[in-house]
Amino acid sequence: MRRGLLLLLAATMFAACTEDRIEEVVNNNADADKIYATIAESECDDTRVQLNEKRQTVWNEGDKIFVYCNSYFREYTFDGKTGDRSGSFTYTTDYGAPGSNAVVNYDKYYAVHLNTLRYSWYNNGDPVFYVTLPATQSYKKNSYGTDTNAMLGTSTDGENFTFKNLYGYLRLSLTGSKVVQSIEISGNDGEVVAGELIVNKDAQLVQWYQNLSDSITIDCGSGVMLTDIPTNFYVTLPTIAFESGISVKVNFTDGTVFPKRTSKEIVIARNTIQPMATFDTGGDVEWQTVTIKHSGSEISAPILSGSTAISGYIYWGDDYMSEVNTLESYVYDDGQPSHTVTVKSINAWRFTIYGCEGISEIDFTNF
Repeated sequence: MRRGLLLLLAATMFAACTEDRIEEVVNNNADADKIYATIAESECDDTRVQLNEKRQTVWNEGDKIFVYCNSYFREYTFDGKTGDRSGSFTYTTDYGAPGSNAVVNYDKYYAVHLNTLRYSWYNNGDPVFYVTLPATQSYKKNSYGTDTNAMLGTSTDGENFTFKNLYGYLRLSLTGSKVVQSIEISGNDGEVVAGELIVNKDAQLVQWYQNLSDSITIDCGSGVMLTDIPTNFYVTLPTIAFESGISVKVNFTDGTVFPKRTSKEIVIARNTIQPMATFDTGGDVEWQTVTIKHSGSEISAPILSGSTAISGYIYWGDDYMSEVNTLESYVYDDGQPSHTVTVKSINAWRFTIYGCEGISEIDFTNF
């Protein structure tokens, strides 16, 4: 394949525990129609409502919080936009007081973060909460799928809430050359892993309720291309010990399947990510590779072109990746002075970069 190289040396065109929590917003107005949320400091290491591109916790537009206490049950909706790291929630709906025939013992205010209305109940006088862990979860780059997570918050004043995650997470890392359509995960002993469940006020699983499933499917939509650099897939799971291990089935867009099974015990703990060893799913594609040595906080993004469709990824050297030809520049916020950028592509014969500030070396040996 004919390959060429164009380097345009010009001025730059565009001038993991990150503080991974929701920043508290102080309520100075004492507005009873708003509540304010923060995640406990102890949740910092791996907590996330959803991750943004920099692996920082963010809220999503339209996120809902349901607040329970002795006198009312209300719904609040996030005021900000997707990607915001802090903000308030505004009262939107009042569902009335808890049932009069229930033994009420809300010792404080409780709030559940999820986007589907579920009710609270009472177990021996203490509140318990119904939440849903979906059996089908959507793929989201560098995070778990939207609407899979749930959190339980508490407050003594009804306005300022501190939240804890209810679930844990499994991270699958895959290499190869095919496009992933979906991934199925199940326990080797047929354990229940999804459905409606009940948790207590200490964020502990009390029991499964209904609509139960012994498997979870990660739906990758139009597909996720693999390369010889691991791509991560996150699965939201209940707190559970898979004593006989798990089975994984990777379904590709070409109709082929890659099965993987381990008999080693795997423990999923609340608010933690359990990483698995990288699975090589095979493939015979010869990847084009360019590596870039860079110092500084911002780098101009390479542009790849060719006579046919280009596909591939740019691994920025800070545990984040993006598809080729989707960014004009990239800004680092991990505090490291230098990075090695790896560009993986198929069908490219031209490599263009507008601005070489901070770049000390570009290696085209395998391009």
